[in-house]
Amino acid sequence: MTPYPLLLLILLLCSRAAMAVVTFTYIGPESDKDPRQTYDRDLLQLALEKSRPEYGPYLLVPTPPMNRDRIRLSVRQNRYPNLFAMDSWSNQVNVEQVHYVPFPIHLGLTGYRICFVNPDKAEAVARVRNLEEAKAFLHGQGHGWLDVEILRNAGFQVVERAEYEKLFLMVARGRIDLFCRGVSELQREWQSHADLPGLTADPHLLFYYPLPRVFFTHVSNREGLSRVRLGLERAWRDGSLQALWRQTFGPSIKAAHLDQRLLIPLENPYLKGIGFDYRRYFYNPATDRFGDVK
Repeated sequence: MTPYPLLLLILLLCSRAAMAVVTFTYIGPESDKDPRQTYDRDLLQLALEKSRPEYGPYLLVPTPPMNRDRIRLSVRQNRYPNLFAMDSWSNQVNVEQVHYVPFPIHLGLTGYRICFVNPDKAEAVARVRNLEEAKAFLHGQGHGWLDVEILRNAGFQVVERAEYEKLFLMVARGRIDLFCRGVSELQREWQSHADLPGLTADPHLLFYYPLPRVFFTHVSNREGLSRVRLGLERAWRDGSLQALWRQTFGPSIKAAHLDQRLLIPLENPYLKGIGFDYRRYFYNPATDRFGDVK
């Protein structure tokens, strides 16, 4: 074989190898009423599309249903190919096992917390005027959620449950007083649990703490990490990320009537040491803009 056909064959084989389909894994819903993963999946797909010219085709597949503890274990043990899982950034994360994409994928919206309320306590909650009065009510949150530690740090009593669905039952039946959710979450969860008697949303309180949520993956997924980061940054620059965000969460923001609520700011003490400026991406509901949150 002459050198030129051989060179062409080598280039063809290299081209085919470069275009091999790469599998990425996203977190599947925890139940058939769980809408939380929809945006994360759509955003991961957007990032993979935006980086397709450099990295080629991909296959996006879900994990089986799992709670937060199992998700973190799956990332640490690299159980699924290129698993990218959303989680709140915390300085307690073991960076020797997992890496993260330095981009706050929810643009700060989940830090604005509105609550499902025990129907028997709804009137009392509506009379709250400050942080100290708000501490009289018992919160429920998921086991292992960073929100638990943030609320306890602020002086609240918090009950933890590993099963996501049980928290809706607990607040509807009065076993806890408040089950607070991100503005991006509550409206869709209320709709998906419309058949649950007694599930009530509080229209009065708005807790806020900075809560950058990022994609985590195993340290060995270096190329996947670079690809997703490139795709997210490219989608942010061309505006397609913000468009997806507004399409997904715009109705929830409107339904929450944030300007009519009592704002109670809380500290997030677990942000010390964060390695990127998340605030330049954060949404400010008072101005309806990104990047002007103090």
